[in-house]
Amino acid sequence: MSDIKLKDVLKYEHSFCVLPFLHKHIDLNNKQKVCCYSSNQIDERRLVEIRESMLNNEPVPECIKCTKQEQLKTFSERQLLTREYMRRYPEFDYDKPEELSYDLRYSNLCNLRCEMCDATSSSEWARYLGQEEVYKTVEPESIEINPNVKRMYLAGGEPFMIKSFSRMLERIENKDCEIVINTNATILTNHMMSALEPFTDVCFVLSIDGTGETIERIRTLCSWDIINKNIDVLRNTLNPNFMVNTVVQKGNIDNMPELAQWIDQQGIDTWHTAICTDPDEFHYRHYTGTVNWSDELWNSHCLKRSIQATNTLKKVYGDLIVN
Repeated sequence: MSDIKLKDVLKYEHSFCVLPFLHKHIDLNNKQKVCCYSSNQIDERRLVEIRESMLNNEPVPECIKCTKQEQLKTFSERQLLTREYMRRYPEFDYDKPEELSYDLRYSNLCNLRCEMCDATSSSEWARYLGQEEVYKTVEPESIEINPNVKRMYLAGGEPFMIKSFSRMLERIENKDCEIVINTNATILTNHMMSALEPFTDVCFVLSIDGTGETIERIRTLCSWDIINKNIDVLRNTLNPNFMVNTVVQKGNIDNMPELAQWIDQQGIDTWHTAICTDPDEFHYRHYTGTVNWSDELWNSHCLKRSIQATNTLKKVYGDLIVN
């Protein structure tokens, strides 16, 4: 087994990440990448090279986003996921990689036009822009899944609309496999609800960028009332875990305290925040108001439980106060 120490590889700007060793990411049009944060398409030959570079702590160009994040002294996905997976699978042999985790987002079928999104990730944007011939829904008949799979992450697009996801779930024999669904919670479908019902460990990552008018403005075509009703249905039907993923941008700065309060009211412990960098016009530095984040936000239960969210929001707050 590779002699890898967690405390060493979590240091800022270290190159090692667990994902290339036990994780498979398939993007739109069946493009394989290191992970969802990398924009570089790779093949199996390049994957082997990346693993060798990481074991030798050499720079990996495909991982530049995490490197830049760490240069700002904020936690990167590399650090967060490496810590999670190394603690979860302490006996994993990095000299003998095995696919235990999948991140599948090969379809852009979606019902929303989020203002920071585009036709690549949303068929509704593609339809609205008349670009269906460029970005069209891709639903492969089958993807070979390791029988020992431990974690399946499904995103889109909107997973509840992608029928091949439910067919894939039905083929998984290990019903204790962790199933993670990244959803906008605006639509529920019978085929996905039925496919999820047999699994014992289901988690929904809720894409929530604000409450009320804020989210309805940012995530065009969504309804805040429907989102809340659907979350109740999911909770009562599948008894899942929930976490909230928020894209911090100029349009939701004022709503952060209310969002944290809502997360606490829902009894959700895990809050993940990411800074919107593309399109640049939505970056928080273009915020023109006066930021007013009271102690109520900083003392919220969900923020206290998330070092990552606290770290990100403190940076945003500090930058806005200075400017």
